[in-house]
Amino acid sequence: MAKEATKIQNGAVVDFIATAAVANGAVISLTDRVGIALDNAVAGETISLDLEGVYEIGATNADAIAFGDLLYFDDSTKLVTTDDTKGVKAGIALTAKPADTDGSVYVKIDM
Repeated sequence: MAKEATKIQNGAVVDFIATAAVANGAVISLTDRVGIALDNAVAGETISLDLEGVYEIGATNADAIAFGDLLYFDDSTKLVTTDDTKGVKAGIALTAKPADTDGSVYVKIDM
C-alpha cells in the first residue's frame, strides 16, 4: 500500500514567507486567522510562524473582554477586539479587561 501522506512539520510552528518587513512578535493576519512571527525578516524571507501559542496582545479600549470571548485582530489598529467585523479571528481571551480602559489580554491563538 502506498503512503498517502508524509509529515513535514508538527503544525504548531510553520514556515512562512514574509510578504513585507516583519518583526519578531508581530501578529500576522492570514485569510481567516492569525499567526505570530518568531523571527525578524524582510519581504521574501522565510520565518517561523506560531499558530497555536498564548500571547499578550493589546486590546481595543472600548471593549469589555471576558475570559473565553472570541477575539479578532484588527490589522489597522494592531489590537484585538470582540467586533467580528473588524478583522480576522485571533483566538480566545484567557484574561479579562474592562470596557473603556487601555490594556491587553492573553489570547490563545486559535485554529
